[in-house]
Amino acid sequence: MKFHRFSACVMLSLMWVWAYAGAVTLTLEDARHHQTVSVTPVSDDIVRVDVVPAKWSGTSLPSLALDKTMGAADVRATVTDLGGGMKVLTTAGGLRVVADEQLGSLTMSCGDTFYVTDLCRRDGDALRLLHSGGESFYGGGERGYSLNLTGDTLLNYNGQNYGYQAGEPRIKRMGITMPFVLSSKGYGILFDDFCKSTLYVGPEALEYSTTRPAPVSYYVVSGRGRVEDVVKNFTWLVGRQELPPLWTLGYITSKYGYRDQRESEGVVDTLKRAGYPLDGIVFDLYWYGKEEDMGRLEWDRTQWPDHRAMLSKFKKLGVNVVTISQPYVLTNGRAIDNYRQLDAKGLFCKTDGTDTTHTVTIWVGQGGMFDVSNPATRQWLSDRYRQLTDEGVTGWWGDLGEPEVHPREIRHYNGLTAEQYHNLYGNEWSRIIYDLFKKQYPDRRLMTMMRAGTAGLQRYSVFPWSTDVSRSWGGLAPQVTIMLNAGMSGLGYMSHDVGGFAVDPANKRDGELYIRWLQLGLFSPVLRTHSTYQAEPYHYKEYGDLPLRLIKERYAWLPYNYTLAYENASQGLPLVRPLGFYDAPGGISRYDSITDQYLWGRDVMVAPVMEQGATERLITFPQGTWVDMNQPARRYDGGTTIHYPAPLDVLPHFARAGAFVPQARNAMDNVGDYDPSRLDVVYYPGAEPSEFTLFDDDLHSTGTLAPGGHRLIHFTATPHAAGYELKIVGEGTLAGASPAKDYRLVVPALGYKPRQITVNGKKARGVAYDKSSGTLTVPVHIADVSKAVTVQLSR
Repeated sequence: MKFHRFSACVMLSLMWVWAYAGAVTLTLEDARHHQTVSVTPVSDDIVRVDVVPAKWSGTSLPSLALDKTMGAADVRATVTDLGGGMKVLTTAGGLRVVADEQLGSLTMSCGDTFYVTDLCRRDGDALRLLHSGGESFYGGGERGYSLNLTGDTLLNYNGQNYGYQAGEPRIKRMGITMPFVLSSKGYGILFDDFCKSTLYVGPEALEYSTTRPAPVSYYVVSGRGRVEDVVKNFTWLVGRQELPPLWTLGYITSKYGYRDQRESEGVVDTLKRAGYPLDGIVFDLYWYGKEEDMGRLEWDRTQWPDHRAMLSKFKKLGVNVVTISQPYVLTNGRAIDNYRQLDAKGLFCKTDGTDTTHTVTIWVGQGGMFDVSNPATRQWLSDRYRQLTDEGVTGWWGDLGEPEVHPREIRHYNGLTAEQYHNLYGNEWSRIIYDLFKKQYPDRRLMTMMRAGTAGLQRYSVFPWSTDVSRSWGGLAPQVTIMLNAGMSGLGYMSHDVGGFAVDPANKRDGELYIRWLQLGLFSPVLRTHSTYQAEPYHYKEYGDLPLRLIKERYAWLPYNYTLAYENASQGLPLVRPLGFYDAPGGISRYDSITDQYLWGRDVMVAPVMEQGATERLITFPQGTWVDMNQPARRYDGGTTIHYPAPLDVLPHFARAGAFVPQARNAMDNVGDYDPSRLDVVYYPGAEPSEFTLFDDDLHSTGTLAPGGHRLIHFTATPHAAGYELKIVGEGTLAGASPAKDYRLVVPALGYKPRQITVNGKKARGVAYDKSSGTLTVPVHIADVSKAVTVQLSR
């Protein structure tokens, strides 16, 4: 893979074609270099660039993007002849593509926020895009070694890193790699390619090289200078995740591994007796037998004598069951019958040039590897997943799906080599389960844990995690960076093994580390403890009820977190966001060196303690005014840095001044106890008008984003000289649900009891004011939330 600078002396003839659908395609016929360059807008903010050699006659490969052909008719674009051999295509979103006949180039820009120039030359498999410089780049999938990727060469070839820690070069490549980067100047580039490739993120140019056997197209995704809008537009292009099962936002216990029915029921019973809310348990490979039984995919009745009774018991307790499966079927254990059947049907990957199953050797044996590019293989797996789902399995765990061992000698059913198909394997595997649920369980939400894939993985309802991290402070350190880069790459639910997975035999247990990791898990998309040793929180009794309080706190955040899930499903926004996510163009880069703080949604900032023995930490505040949620009387201005006291029982987290943070009021054993009609809506007073929108639906159906399936409840605050005016009003209808709400408006650290408090002009009843904390509580009983309610707080 070699890169060369391109000549700037290329004469092109320009032909502008107005498509019948209403979209514009700019085609450059480059006779000198025997290629055709086409530029097609697919939205007001996205263009696709195709460079195809004149003699190309091969088969096109699937796109990472969704098929947006139907949407092209709605693209609004114009063409202007600027004279001097220059013409410009301009979309309604301000994205401009200038074709320069003299230079033989394309330049994409949006106002003065960014520009990207393609000299329209391809030297072998290399592609080079010039940019304006002075930019930070993010994304690239799951990248944990640095938040800003500028200056690095990204290898796009999924890999496992057992027991990794911060600072190790190997975590430049992790389980989910994708050829997408997002610039601090508010645009992104997606190379439409899932094959093994490299992307040099240079200070002046992006240089891309690939093993793809077909020409590479790319998309320029404009955010009109705003990082937030790049993420929205990118996820529109490659697909967004649907609303999650509510239980995924609760607490899930997991271990490598629960070895039998008695142990599993004992873990659940122990958690329940200790008062822990619990929504899920994950079964590692022992559910089907031993390590060498991989690929058996049925319950081991010697260790699980009545798994149906166990599944029924767990269902009654509100505990969902997730089971593991892998890409391999081994011959040295009890999966041998499956191996023989699948081998006879030709459903495994084959050695290139033969019709023979390729023998794959992994750490526990050898056998065949599912060829998920084969429709018959997909059907076989779908049938097995359906059988287990009907028995009571609720969610799925796809492990080793990089694939961890993927010999280069393999040729897949679709004709691609191992290197060419490797990164797409996780997407295609996830799609098997996703398609099954769409067909057989259309009104059931899906949770699939998958640790590997590429761009667009989230559209298959995947909840990824950062693979087999070391149980160490070095393992904890990169988790925020991983969640941030993954989130900006569309993976809104990227999480981690809380407590650390890969245990050092010489230091199996570190209680302080476990607590600090659990605090990070409180504000992570999925709170799932997982390890090989003492994974469950009840092992850490020396910390009293601290683990219990943290996990209970997770449930109090359900209304806020579920609204973040709505923002992810409707707009593609990640739950974990960088500090400068909402800053003006270029502003995000000022926080590049801060990799241990993040925004949880728009209005909450989290600063977990991630150093051993630390009882305080430095905290830098982004734009705005921030209220200490531990001590609301304390406020901090954006742009300042402080030393914050943080003993082990303190997790520093802050609310943006003016924020509304809804909290569940009732205690829960699981999310089935959640009552969205009874909330404490906490308002942190601000000096400027503010708003928050709460998502409200039936909590379980799949079609609730459609009209009639949900309500949006808007909270607004207007400060004025005499106090505050707070309004609540619902928008939309929620079929079959009561419009009544029983809210309590809580204003912490107000500092005074208002002289007059009214609800819709009438004196409020049941008002409470705590002099010691300055907290005001106002009951707001709403008969019909679609009718506006106004609360006046007058000095």
